[in-house]
Amino acid sequence: MPFGRYRDPGRAIVFAEPQPASNWTAHDKWGVTIVQAVRAVSDLIVHDHLCFVYDRDAEARQGLLDFAVAGLARQERVHVYIEPGAPGAAIEDDLRAVGLPVDDLVGAGMLAVGPARDTRPADAGGLLEAFAADTRTALNEGLAGLRVYLETRCLLDQPRARTAWPEYELRADLLAKQLPITVVCAYDVREWTPGDLALAETVHTRRSRDAGAFRMHAGRDGTLRLSGEIDLLTAEQVYRLLVETAPSRPTAVLDVSGVSFVDVSGARSIGTACEAIAGRHGPTRLRAAPPLLRKIWESTTWSSFFPSVRLED
Repeated sequence: MPFGRYRDPGRAIVFAEPQPASNWTAHDKWGVTIVQAVRAVSDLIVHDHLCFVYDRDAEARQGLLDFAVAGLARQERVHVYIEPGAPGAAIEDDLRAVGLPVDDLVGAGMLAVGPARDTRPADAGGLLEAFAADTRTALNEGLAGLRVYLETRCLLDQPRARTAWPEYELRADLLAKQLPITVVCAYDVREWTPGDLALAETVHTRRSRDAGAFRMHAGRDGTLRLSGEIDLLTAEQVYRLLVETAPSRPTAVLDVSGVSFVDVSGARSIGTACEAIAGRHGPTRLRAAPPLLRKIWESTTWSSFFPSVRLED
């Protein structure tokens, strides 16, 4: 199927706001105005895992359209999981509006759109296994990989799934490093609590806004990487993430080379978490521990309080 005339993935498609879709006006070669926008989405490359936080319906709708068009242009299979009524739920109509043959794309297996609840978000393991299988199938069919857009609104009335979601996000991050997958998890800032949203943002390789003092994500080798500032304000979040994501970590290594600042509260949260998960992973090796963390550890003789922590150069 020819996609050559749609190969312009670095450019986004902007719609008038706040007009409804029926009133959106058109210019340029695809019947829409083309500008550089929603750059956090349009600049994604293979292996990226983006936390897309939005506060306007038009922003989300545009970001999804940009994401889908870029993936199709790159010969990637595109899966969109979104609830009816959510911003972007009319993605098939939006794709038709820019001239893409949606029925042909669906028939050829290049595009799939369905409710986010169909992914069974409470079963994170099953969801990720399905993504991995879909990616391998796409590769066997000669495609470049898989693109997944998941609108997280479906989690808001599922407390159990929402609690387990940071673990899913970290596992998704690891999977995206291992296979040619590009993932966008969309969060409506108007619906998520600041605490839950901040926690979600920390476990993505990329995020659409510069928020949060620290970040935790997976490296290509499966090593968990902790970076940013770990202090009194973030210590509880660090502890929670280290403990909740422990089942997904293939190694007992925590790379802390990117930690730019840590105080006693932050160091204690790391040590306490490592002790809490020692039964599963054994001692945790803190790789490339920065001088400040070493100084705290040595000055407080914490090695005797946290015997399951090993500091490494």
